Amino acid sequence: MEIKLYSAIHKQDCLRVFDSNLDKYFAPHEREQFVEFLDSVAQADDNQYYVALQDGQLVGCGGLRLYQDTVYLSWGMLARTKHKTGLGEQLLRHRLEQATRLHPGKEIVIETSQHTQGFFARYGFAIEKSETNGFGEGIDKVTMRLNDQMHSPPK
Repeated sequence: MEIKLYSAIHKQDCLRVFDSNLDKYFAPHEREQFVEFLDSVAQADDNQYYVALQDGQLVGCGGLRLYQDTVYLSWGMLARTKHKTGLGEQLLRHRLEQATRLHPGKEIVIETSQHTQGFFARYGFAIEKSETNGFGEGIDKVTMRLNDQMHSPPK
């Protein structure tokens, strides 16, 4: 898998990946937020949003942003057909490496759902709070913080 910085040419493929995860992982109303995010990150001087390519096809995307001295993992996803293939781990490892390289010593947080909290828990994230239906009907908002900055994901 190849991981590189997002650019506007990746927008439609990222939206395709988003759409493949609708209903269980993302609520329909979040699509417009994602479009706005993609438009803004393409113009940003400090773009830290990445795309994952497999055999030349965009299969995932995800990034990070610094906000008030905390690094937030943002809009991470894989095409639904690529879940449970190990690609998510590769993308997460890349994002964590970038976070610690670009923002050493900063805490790392993610807002995810109950459907993916177990994945992040395996990599050292612990639940701070959970809000029922926080992202949409049937999609709880789970805030998780990385416990140990030096934590290495399992092999």
